[in-house]
Amino acid sequence: MTTPDNEASWDALAGAYQEHVGWPDDELAWGWRTPPEAELGLVSDVVQGATTLVLGCGGGQDLVALARLGAGALTGLDVSSSQLEHARRRLDGAGVAADLVHADAADLDGLDADSFDLVVSVQALNYVDPLDRLFAGVRRVLSPGGTLAFSVMHPAEAATEDAPPWPWTGSYFGEQRDWVWDGLTEDELSFRSWFRSPAAWFTAVTDAGLVVERLLEPAPVPDRRWIERGWLDEDGYAKLDRVPATICLRARRPPGPS
Repeated sequence: MTTPDNEASWDALAGAYQEHVGWPDDELAWGWRTPPEAELGLVSDVVQGATTLVLGCGGGQDLVALARLGAGALTGLDVSSSQLEHARRRLDGAGVAADLVHADAADLDGLDADSFDLVVSVQALNYVDPLDRLFAGVRRVLSPGGTLAFSVMHPAEAATEDAPPWPWTGSYFGEQRDWVWDGLTEDELSFRSWFRSPAAWFTAVTDAGLVVERLLEPAPVPDRRWIERGWLDEDGYAKLDRVPATICLRARRPPGPS
């Protein structure tokens, strides 16, 4: 099997994804059946007026949601140029201004140091490797005292079947996985993801010199829009009452010079 090309696969999937699945933009949604920002409060205390970078901004939904929360100047970064085209259209329709950057989240060299008060990523960093380069870049672009907040898929969710009795089909510790997203396009599009434990994310963030303030594995909330949007069927929805779906982490760059 050839190595999956995440950029090419997202370019090919973007149109069908945005048309048939998409992601909420009326609020900052951290994951399937995960409490929204209004309940979790990962960024609500720091977002007002904050210069904000979204890593893996996709079709711009999180940028719109952050604008609704009062974020300041917005920048969205994504590896897929097709996703960024959808983001441009969504932002124009919502009357939201944002700079859009075509780049890999593990390569932030094109962004100025100390330039963002807030870095956010929603369900995108599972596609990024290596972590040391990713978080070194995040620390560099964060202003002193700036905040990082992100969510990723939980490895327990990724390693268990979506149908009852939801058995384990992979190793909790097998981080790298190649998989196929089928059903949205005629072609079977392959991706490479890394599903890491909460401890692995904590270690990678702290190794980069950031201070972790919150690390969450949120219990599910009743939210059937994830079925309506096509992300989950009834079995997959019920699974999340038993298996954690999302890891959320908030960290801060220490104040003072680098």
